[in-house]
Amino acid sequence: MIRHILIFTLFITFMAVGATETKQSEDKDFNELRSSIASLKEELALVKVRTISACRICFQETEGSSQCQGQRHSCSGWSTHPEWTLPFRDDTDNRSGGCLYQWKLECHKGI
Repeated sequence: MIRHILIFTLFITFMAVGATETKQSEDKDFNELRSSIASLKEELALVKVRTISACRICFQETEGSSQCQGQRHSCSGWSTHPEWTLPFRDDTDNRSGGCLYQWKLECHKGI
């Protein structure tokens, strides 16, 4: 919608420049058009800024030793409100090896 408005505005401004008859008037209109285009570029840059709308945390177990439960991979649901995760307990039995885990944060971006 914004894109259509901007294109229409540029078209109208361009048509106004084309309708001028004197060189001085054309220069003035061209400078106004240039200024309008610069302003529109700045506004478009602000519109293109993408903000994070929702995130989730993903967990992956990367080792399948007897102390671990294999190679699990799961993600939480998407959240729009930051909160702490549920508590996590790594209850190994002090044998060599242990479990390796990884976490990552995934986020949706939108305008």
